[in-house]
Amino acid sequence: MTTRAPDFGKFSSVRLRVLLFLVLWLAYGAAINSSNLLEFDLQQIGVEAIVERGHFYLEGSTSPQLQPRGDVFEYNGHKYAAKQPGQFMSGAIVYFLLHKLGLNYVNHYLLTSALVTFLTTSLILAASGVALFGLARTMTADSHSLSHAAPVGGRTGTPLFWPLAATLSYTLATTALAYSGIAHHDALATGYLVIAACLTLQLSREKTTTRASYCKAAGAGLLFGLTITTSMLPFFMVLLFALYFLYLRRSKLLPIFLLAMLAGLLPLFSYDAVSFGSFFLLPNVAGAGMFADTFFHFDPNNLGDKLVFYASSVTAYAPVFVVGLFGLSYYPRQVKRGPEFLTLVAAMAVLAAFVLNIRSNGDCQFGPRYLLPAMPFACLGIAGYSYLSTQSQRQIAGIAVLISGALSLVINFVGAVGGAMNCPDGRNAFRNQAAALMKRGSETYPLARWLLVPLVFCMILLLFEIVIARKSRARSADG
Repeated sequence: MTTRAPDFGKFSSVRLRVLLFLVLWLAYGAAINSSNLLEFDLQQIGVEAIVERGHFYLEGSTSPQLQPRGDVFEYNGHKYAAKQPGQFMSGAIVYFLLHKLGLNYVNHYLLTSALVTFLTTSLILAASGVALFGLARTMTADSHSLSHAAPVGGRTGTPLFWPLAATLSYTLATTALAYSGIAHHDALATGYLVIAACLTLQLSREKTTTRASYCKAAGAGLLFGLTITTSMLPFFMVLLFALYFLYLRRSKLLPIFLLAMLAGLLPLFSYDAVSFGSFFLLPNVAGAGMFADTFFHFDPNNLGDKLVFYASSVTAYAPVFVVGLFGLSYYPRQVKRGPEFLTLVAAMAVLAAFVLNIRSNGDCQFGPRYLLPAMPFACLGIAGYSYLSTQSQRQIAGIAVLISGALSLVINFVGAVGGAMNCPDGRNAFRNQAAALMKRGSETYPLARWLLVPLVFCMILLLFEIVIARKSRARSADG
């Protein structure tokens, strides 16, 4: 192992990462719309209940927008959401501050719910994009690979292209974009998971234990715990990354990692104990089997149906996902045999094994929502094209990434600005939402008026930073 990743100067500048984060965050915020805020009201009901009435059950609001409807069950005379509580708790922190400033759901529903979403899901997904950018940068042929092998395949041309392509594909060309404007459990958990996974993989490259190592271990553990507190969908992915942390044999870091992970799980245990009388009685289980369609159940017929569904859904809604998966095969053999790469691939595999063996396929979804936690890791395959042996091959791969990414962006942009709720089963979601947008155009965008100008300004600065980084790299190469 090496002690640290190579220094690329401005290529790895803090300014570049900050601008990338701001562009993603502001873009997500500007796309937050009234359709999603009204349709996904369950996410806001739990937030208001915690802050204004001090309990976890959902009834009691005077707001007509905050009356529980679907995905709820009754337990001991009260209505609870059939969701992990993390989305409500993170939103409650934000709403508590907003409430102190005079905003509330009853009088300012759209603005308040938009700000809660912007400061939770949108923020965490944008941060996860920056984390993925850092990981993708170390995986290109110009850098050290995950298994620390020497770069192969020669120069890639524009060093920033591949990590930026991987990052923007995940953040703007998959279902992450469609769900970035919703205080949604799966989207929020995906953001936590990506950041935690990137912190863990950074630790694998550090030979010595420093103060920064302790912070990374604590951050990874806390976010892994929060991932499960927020959604059970990536549970097996979290378990796999936790096992990989144990594989690192960093005995000094293990206690703080485990304690931090427990801290991330404590909100879930507290919610379960207060609501259902047991630390380990999850909402879906407490629902007395009403939501058993999300439990693992092997059925050959169901497996075949799910394979067809997800193959067609991914192709239709996120073709860049397929291009990314294909790119994983171009990493050199010494990388693909490394434990880090195998862990990333296995994480996607365990998620696929789970979603292919449950009865639900994510009702009312826009695109393959249950594959959302796999989207970032599949997009890392785009960096694998940097290992192609000739410039012409890399150019062809780059064109394929750009075309599939642009198509995926258009599709998921419709979901982001038009709405991601498509009942009963999400079929023809893109066509229906595109037609609805053209026909009515009645959605409002509560934050767009404040965010669009800063977004354009940050985009310009980001482009300048990329140009500067490219020129700096060219001068270094000539020297």
